[in-house]
Amino acid sequence: MNPVNQKIFRKIKILIIEDDPTWALYVESIIYDSKYELVGSANSFDKSIAMIEGLKPDLIIADIKIQNYTIFDILEYDKYQHLIVLFMTSYLEPEYYNLSLERPKSIFLEKPFHKYTLLSALDLLIKCYSIGDDKSDAFITVRGLQQQLFKLSLNEVTWIQSEGNYSFINTIGGKKYAKKISLSKLSEELDSRFLIIHRGFVVNISYIQRVELGNKLIFVQDNAIPIGRNYRNSLNEFLYSKN
Repeated sequence: MNPVNQKIFRKIKILIIEDDPTWALYVESIIYDSKYELVGSANSFDKSIAMIEGLKPDLIIADIKIQNYTIFDILEYDKYQHLIVLFMTSYLEPEYYNLSLERPKSIFLEKPFHKYTLLSALDLLIKCYSIGDDKSDAFITVRGLQQQLFKLSLNEVTWIQSEGNYSFINTIGGKKYAKKISLSKLSEELDSRFLIIHRGFVVNISYIQRVELGNKLIFVQDNAIPIGRNYRNSLNEFLYSKN
């Protein structure tokens, strides 16, 4: 294999959020014996946030109920919209299941489950979202408010709009960065997570909420983005690959 085209893989970092000690130990033991890296285990709301911030996990395995909170109380923050989550619960209320469906990068497991059920679910999430390969560390360079240069992870970029010689880069935290570069040139710095849907728009497929082909619109972060006529074929190929 040509080393230029060979993917670089690293261990997937997993954080467990579970306030039941028995279940926490059970899931921890599965991760310890797997190919994944357990970076921590949290049993409260505050500890969960601290570990997410400090440990930067690739993926979270989270019980839906955490003491007097739910995991959705954490995930509602904009800065955590990028998190990939495996939900687990013994409470099968439709409300929780429906909330889990609103997360674009997640999977739902009912307790109790077998070791291999958990591992296969993790494998599915990792395969779908390319966690752990070289794309996880990809970035583009932008300028901050003080005109300082810094690296912006492509994981954080949701969609990009072009206006003349500038590209406006939108992120999961609701921030927008202007970069003096054409969209066609900037697209060369992006990877397969990004789809050109219009000569003036690129979207990160991980953050697509819905597609309205009849109205020629894609919704990302509640923004209606037009679908260009010349880009319908590539969009249809993407939609077909997801079926």
